[in-house]
Amino acid sequence: MTAVPKENSLVTSVAVFCASSLGAVNEFADLANALGEHLAEQQVTLVFGGSDSGLMGVLADAAISKGGKVIGVYPEGTFSRDVRHRGEIDLRLVSSMHERKLEMFRLSDAAVALPGGLGTLDEVVELLLWTQLGIHQLPLALLDQGLFWNKFEEFLGEVESSGVLNSTWRKHVFRTSEPESVLGILEDLKFRMK
Repeated sequence: MTAVPKENSLVTSVAVFCASSLGAVNEFADLANALGEHLAEQQVTLVFGGSDSGLMGVLADAAISKGGKVIGVYPEGTFSRDVRHRGEIDLRLVSSMHERKLEMFRLSDAAVALPGGLGTLDEVVELLLWTQLGIHQLPLALLDQGLFWNKFEEFLGEVESSGVLNSTWRKHVFRTSEPESVLGILEDLKFRMK
């Protein structure tokens, strides 16, 4: 049964950043699949990078399989081969990776980061920076099986300890291993940011 979102829901669309490869850990694909299904079941729009490859493809296919609304933002002409998603999605073509991030941020109320490489790290850091600067107010859930994002959080903690990063980033980020807990976490973070 599909859940109906609360009328006063603060999170109706979520940008998800993740790898365009599957990675070497099977649980990454399981997390992407579970998150895609959960967002669709909760009638929350999935905004993703528009690719059919890797975790991005698993995520989008899972949301589509449950009748979810999916928006892909694809940087046309950026990759050596065309890997745009060809399924039942609202595909928006942009001209660069920077425009992709800007459009994904604009379309979303919150964000989730699954495991990913340099592109995912770039998206996460820019999202946090723009929130710190007040350009937008997008809370972030780091979703992994307990081992992927811990070094990233430790690094930010070390940067904070060195005195060059203020502690406000901690108010906008939460880490979880449960896809079903993501929306509650994001709603709570979004409420605190109001």
